[in-house]
Amino acid sequence: MKAEHANVFIRSAVEVFRKELGISLSRESLKRKETPVPSLPVSIVLGITGAMRGQVVYSMDHSFADEITHVMVPNKLPSERRKLVNSAVGEIGNMVTGQASIALAGQDNILHLTPPAVFTGKDLTVDFLQVPTVCLRLLSEMGMLEINIGLIESEVSS
Repeated sequence: MKAEHANVFIRSAVEVFRKELGISLSRESLKRKETPVPSLPVSIVLGITGAMRGQVVYSMDHSFADEITHVMVPNKLPSERRKLVNSAVGEIGNMVTGQASIALAGQDNILHLTPPAVFTGKDLTVDFLQVPTVCLRLLSEMGMLEINIGLIESEVSS
């Protein structure tokens, strides 16, 4: 996982959150891990194939997911909004990953994304890819967004 790939995701997340939600994100930390396993209870998982392959896993706490949903669907009653949390955070993960994948692919490569899968809870067991991962933590006044980027460049056959 190259550092410049992490920077693409930082830029994409900052831009999408600012433009779509009016939320400012700032970088808190960056560390390397062996897998993209998230540390917060709401997780959005997207797979990437093509010129690169791997997983991108976003995670946040429940209150941040609720705030995102409130901003995306402001005219709903709280009981109706609760039903839309997975859809709202899944769409945000899709937008950030989509924008980042366009930048990573450039002119010469193609990247394909799987639809986002949203998982909630602390005691879930999910098998993630064993791929070197960069874990980014971005802060806002509403909460923390963790982005786990586990991507490797695909081998090109000649």
